[in-house]
Order: sequence, then structure tokens, then C-alpha cells
Amino acid sequence: MCLKNAKKNGQNKGDRAYLVLAMINNLTPAKYQSQYEQDLIDILYLVEHYYPNLDDAKKGKITRAFWYSEKAHHQQKRFSGEPYFIHLVSATKILLQIQPDLETICACLLHDVIEDTPITADEIERRFGARIRFLCEGVEKITKVRLQGKDRELESLRKLFVAMAKDVRVIFIKLADRIHNLSTLEHVPEEKRTRIARESLQIYVPVADRLGIHEFKTQMEDLCFKNLNPKEYDLLQTQIKQSKKERQKFINAAEKEIRKLLTKAEVRFVTIAGRDKNLYSVSEKLKKKNCNHVSDIHDLLGIRVIVNEHADCYRVLGLIHSHWKPMPSRFKDYIAVPKANGYQSLHTTVLGMAQSKIPTEIQIRTKAMHLDAEYGPAAHWAYKQSSNIKFDEDYLKKTNWIPEDLAQITQLKSSEHFFRSITDSLSEKRIHVLTPKGDIKNLPAHASPVDFAYAIHTDIGNHCFGAKVNGIIKPLNHELSAGDVVDIMTKADRSPNPEWLKFVKSSSARQKIQQTINLNTPKEGEKHENTEITTKLRPQIRSKPLGGAPQKTDFTHNHTIIIGNESGLGYHFPQCCTPTPSDEITAYNTRGRDFVIHKKNCKVLTKLQDERKLEAQTVMQKKFTITAKDRSGLMRDYSTVLSDNDIFIWDVKFKKPKSNILTGTFTVHIPDNKIFCDAIQSLRAIDNVSDVSVA
Repeated sequence: MCLKNAKKNGQNKGDRAYLVLAMINNLTPAKYQSQYEQDLIDILYLVEHYYPNLDDAKKGKITRAFWYSEKAHHQQKRFSGEPYFIHLVSATKILLQIQPDLETICACLLHDVIEDTPITADEIERRFGARIRFLCEGVEKITKVRLQGKDRELESLRKLFVAMAKDVRVIFIKLADRIHNLSTLEHVPEEKRTRIARESLQIYVPVADRLGIHEFKTQMEDLCFKNLNPKEYDLLQTQIKQSKKERQKFINAAEKEIRKLLTKAEVRFVTIAGRDKNLYSVSEKLKKKNCNHVSDIHDLLGIRVIVNEHADCYRVLGLIHSHWKPMPSRFKDYIAVPKANGYQSLHTTVLGMAQSKIPTEIQIRTKAMHLDAEYGPAAHWAYKQSSNIKFDEDYLKKTNWIPEDLAQITQLKSSEHFFRSITDSLSEKRIHVLTPKGDIKNLPAHASPVDFAYAIHTDIGNHCFGAKVNGIIKPLNHELSAGDVVDIMTKADRSPNPEWLKFVKSSSARQKIQQTINLNTPKEGEKHENTEITTKLRPQIRSKPLGGAPQKTDFTHNHTIIIGNESGLGYHFPQCCTPTPSDEITAYNTRGRDFVIHKKNCKVLTKLQDERKLEAQTVMQKKFTITAKDRSGLMRDYSTVLSDNDIFIWDVKFKKPKSNILTGTFTVHIPDNKIFCDAIQSLRAIDNVSDVSVA
């Protein structure tokens, strides 16, 4: 009975699977073995090159997965007309570039069997084990990812990252699969070709980058570039070919000079070789520098020096700097402070190499660092001494993305919020910032001290009120730079400020702030007992005198002072000057951590330590009470009116004295009295509001 008739007769997938396999097994194996025999030899040779103790049993497992997949996909064709199995062979060869473990290799050969053939996941598990089944199912789930904005498609994207969080090897297989598909897009319709290239550039390229798989990242970038901008790709390729001889001549001369220098100094090295930037990165650099021709870009020329020992990296750097003039702004020590994806290397750019005025970038790293840089976590498996495949936990900590941020992002219930968070997380650049003890925290570029505080611990973030950056007090919205040393100041009575949501960059910090605020905010339409409900966003301001009788000022209970973008901090006025609400002011942090408010032009202030000074400003504060019949969306309507008028809610207290009557007492910061009066009128017009009274 053929498969078509089996479907007609209602047989289930498992029954059909055994029928198909029986039919395939009746075919003459030699007929197909001759076609793919060399491919299997090539795969085993490549694995043997890096795999420790690859015995006959392990070779046999790869061989069984190879022929099992070939039989399962027999007679299936691709758009090009080629046998489908060629895709799986090609994807596996691509995967081997990053030196994966045995199970990942087998799963790559088998990853389309469950989706595209009648063979079940149970059958895969029976023949190859539970872990290979999991990897195959993980790849199957993420195959249908589309970036078109529909909920079901965003859910497919969620599946990709959920599967990736459980076992990162799933994404290795998917990346190899995607690279081969990108290389054969000329055979698919134009609309599909554009869609696959665009989603690859938007999702899979950043994933490879964040995992430190440089080999896959650059291949995908160039393939996406070729399919999305074929004319620009061809033009750039032609320009680079035209200058290749000249560049190669320079590289050869530079390599010879470095080799001679290191040999004379008796420094042992592994290799010294030139390196070329991939076409996509050249294109991006041309756009960034507003250039039209590759000849206008000088840092296309680069040399990589691979050494044996960690200390040799710095020794080579010293020799190169003593022989050629370094460009100070172009030196990066990614060994002492690695990149967010774990990348380690020394980068320097020098002048005068090979008797040329062209700047030449030199990268110096050990063999282990080079393995990390090119292959990423795929080469970090511990089965060399154990049958349990567990990826190097230390490496995953270096990436600081799996599972910390990912686990939180995948919990988002809204597909739109999930998509926004994951794409933001993927696209953002990262920096390393240090604690005073030297611990490194991996943050998004342009992150603030608040992001840093939450990266340390949720409680530190919730209770922070200030920060010292490199020993100098800075506002909580200060933009951190790579290498900054940050000391967070906390107080037990502090709580998250909703204003932080305007400047924090990390999705995890944003979620923690929002969660804490939500815990203290009554839900819309929620029924409460006759008790008082308080949303305490910040503690009340504490204004106290310097000593003796209080200073006379023009400040009233309607005014409050914002210090470093924070309100609610303790302060007092000095005897040297008497600021008024209209004055420009500066806050000075005393050793007791209370702030002294000076006029900006105060002579005494000019004699004080600059690192203790912080920007400050005066705002007007008002209080009013709204009485309304409770309903769903009431608090949202209040917030909309106030935010539309640039009025900031500082404190809210809710009370329900009667069954369905809600009283809210608001303390707000206002731009001016006229805007405040207009906002009050708008609040009175809201449905169900019976009274608005100003204190």
C-alpha cells in the first residue's frame, strides 16, 4: 500500500512512518550511497579533525543519522530541483565550522525529519536518544518564524528563544540551516527571498553576534547583503577585487616585519596572518564615513597575531608599540575587559608599517581566545570527559544574555511586548561597567546607574537614590561609558521612581521597575474594603536647617527640589546664600549624605569639591483630591490627563470609604499654575468624576 492510500485510509502518522521506512529500506542502498558517500567521508573527516577520541561507535552514530535522514527525505526536492537531503548535508558541513558536539551534529542531519516526513519524534528518540529528539523538535518549532507582526508569528519567534533558553545548541543548528538557505535563495520567489534575508539580518545575525559566533555572523551578513542589495554588493565586490593585489602586497610585507620582530625577541607565536573585513561591514563603514569607494577606507587592512600564552599578548603589544607609532584612540584591551559576548583580544592601530602611512589594525590573542572569537559557545562542551553534554557555564556567564535577560523576556504575555523587547535586546550594543570591587556588569550602551543597580540585585535597584561614577556623584539618568566604576548609594525607605522608565535601557531593569510600581498601584476596577490604599512612589521630602533657627527662604510647601533627576532626597539651605525658587541651584553632597542647596553662583560653592556637586532644580508641587464612582480605566484616564499636561505624579493615596466610591489624593509636580488649572478642569470632565478639590 502506498503512502497516499495510507492517508486516505486514515492511518496515523506513526503507522505511515513505519510504512514509508519499510518502502525505503526495500530500495537498493548502493544506488543512493554512491551519491552521498563522499559527503559522509567529508563530514567524518571534519569531525575527526577536532573531536577528541572519535571512536568507531561515535562514527557509527553519525553514519546511522546520515543514512536514516537520507532515506527519510528520499525523493523530496528543493526549489532548485536538487534532492532535499543535499540541504541537510550542506547545513551540517556549515555547522562543523564551529566544532559542535556529537549530538548537535546528528540533530542537524535529522532536524527536518519530524517536520517534513511521516517519522515521529518518538521514533527519533527510540533510535537516537532523548536529547537528539529535543534538539530536532526545538529546530522544528522555530522553523516557522516570520516577522510580519501577527500574534501567531510572534509566538513562533517566542518559541525560538524559549527553545534556545533550554538548550542553546538548538540555535547552532538553526543558524547553519539558515546560512545554507540564504546561499540558495536565487531559486525561491523574490518576495520570499527578501523576507528570509530581512528576518535573518534582523534576528539571526544579532543572535550569532551575541553568542560570539563570528564565523556565522559574517557569512549571514554577506548573504543577506547580497540578496537585499545585489547591485551594491556586486559593485563593492568589484572594487575590492581591483585593489586586492595591492592590499595583499602590503599585508605580506607587514606580516614579514612582525614575524622578524617577534623572532628576534624570541617570542613564540602560532600564526601571523592578514584578515579581510566582510563585504557587509565594509558597506556599513562606507555609509558611516559617507565614502563612495573602498579606497577611501584605510582600516580595511588588518593583521591577526595568534600566540600561545596570555602574557605573550601584552609582550607582543609592547614590541609592536615600540617599533611602530600607535594611535592612542584606537587601542582596546578586550582581554582585561571582554566584550559582552565574551570576546577577548587586544586591538591596536599603528602607523608606518611596511613603510606605509596607512593605519593598520593589529589583533593579538591566544589560541583559546581565537577559538572563542570564531566559534563561540559551540566549542565549549564538556563531554570530552563526561557523557552528559553541558555547555561551559562560565562562557554563558560571559555572554550574560542566556539565560538572565532571556528568561524574563520569554515570560512576557503580550506578543507585541515580547517582540519589541527581544529585538531591542538583540540590536543593542553592550558595554562593561565595573563595581568598586572590580566585578563586571554587562549593560546596554547608554545605560544609566539605575540599569547598573538592577544588574547587581533587584533590591539595590529598588532602593537606590544616587550614584558615584569614577568617584564623582552623577544623576541617576547619567549615561555610563565602558569601563566606568560605579558605586550605588541606597536607602531603605527609597522605592522605584516612575521617571526611571524614561531613561533605563535594559529590558530587565524596566520590567523590575514596572513590576514594583504595579504592586503598589491598585488595579483598575478592583473592589477594595473600606481601607486606605497608598501608592507611595517616593518618600516625603525632608527639609531641615543647617543648625539653629531655620533659614528664611521664599520656598513654600508648594515647592520641592529635584536633585540629580531625583525628588524626595533630604536637603537643607546654607547660611552663605539664600536660594529662591527662581534661582539656578546646585546641590552639594555632605559626608552625612544630606544635600546642601546653594545658588549656582555662590562663592562658597566654588571652593567646594566638584565631585560632590550635583545638578538640581526647583519644581512646584500641588495636592488635590478626586472623588469618583469606581470603574475600569479610571486610573488610566487620570494618568492620561496629567501626562498630557506634563504633570508628574509624585504620590497617590487611594481610599474607598463607601462601596463603589473611590477617593484619590494626588501630589504632583507642575510646570506652572495655568497648566495645573487647565488640567483640573479636564479631570472634572472625566466620566464618573463627581468632585475635584485642590488643597
